[in-house]
Amino acid sequence: MASAKPVVPVEFEKDDDQNFHIAFIAASANLRARSYKIEEVDFHKVKMIAGKIVPAIATTTAMITGLVSAELLKLVTLKSRKVEDFKNAYVNLALPLFILSEPLPPVQMTSKDMDPIIMGPVRALPEGFTTWDKVVIDIGDVTLKGFTDFLQKEHNLDISIISAGNACLYNSFLPAHKSRLGTKV
Repeated sequence: MASAKPVVPVEFEKDDDQNFHIAFIAASANLRARSYKIEEVDFHKVKMIAGKIVPAIATTTAMITGLVSAELLKLVTLKSRKVEDFKNAYVNLALPLFILSEPLPPVQMTSKDMDPIIMGPVRALPEGFTTWDKVVIDIGDVTLKGFTDFLQKEHNLDISIISAGNACLYNSFLPAHKSRLGTKV
């Protein structure tokens, strides 16, 4: 694989504050702590903890961090990126077992006459889209009602549910969601 820039290793040194190794670890650890509502720690506590974990570097966490870093380097340095260039990893250090495989392509959404979750028909628009795809609808500054009206008129769709990821933005079966129709999207 050709890369845009050669990658060179950097040796970790916790006692040199000019290399920002501990500062990076402190920032990353505190971002994670904030995300999971864990108590954050100051720079000096991070430095003390980092000094104590050197013997524990060969852990699953270190292994996964290395594997993720390798994939991130591919993402940043490869001029042309294909899904085949990346790898999924299954690691069990207790056995020891290391399995690398190519990621599967994303699931393609298709229209169905009967969906067991919706308990009715589902129309994929566009047919075969995946979670890797992006659909741009440029209809200007519009409310949720204007958006559902547009989909009804242009694509002959009756909107039951609009979601983004795991968040349900609108559910036509919930009376409380009717008030959301005036919200700008």
